[in-house]
Amino acid sequence: MPIPQQLEELNINEVNTILRAEFPSAKIYISDNKYKTTTIEELRGYLRYDLTNKNIYIPEYYDCDNFSYTLMGSLSNPIWGCLAFGILWTTTDTGNHAVNVFIDNERSIWIVEPQTDSVFPLPDDWIPYLVMI
Repeated sequence: MPIPQQLEELNINEVNTILRAEFPSAKIYISDNKYKTTTIEELRGYLRYDLTNKNIYIPEYYDCDNFSYTLMGSLSNPIWGCLAFGILWTTTDTGNHAVNVFIDNERSIWIVEPQTDSVFPLPDDWIPYLVMI
């Protein structure tokens, strides 16, 4: 397992400010008082190691929410568990969808699609309604 480098600390107020700016109408739950950030390249390195995207999609039984919980669980270890990483529920043009969300060390927010390991900014047509970090 790779070990994250370039860690910077954020407190709960900083995390809340960053999330609120990107998701102004979403319900936001922040679990801890402190988080760490790293680069998006470091997170992509972890995703190459993680096997969540290799799971088989089974409608209603192992679908988008299960993929996002699995990736969140994979990162909930003593080495990576400090990161500002969580789950985002959003409405898309095809309905509700669960993905992961990550704050990098430049305080940018990234969406992580755990089914494919793609990492991208929030699409303009998505309407986030719940964020849990």
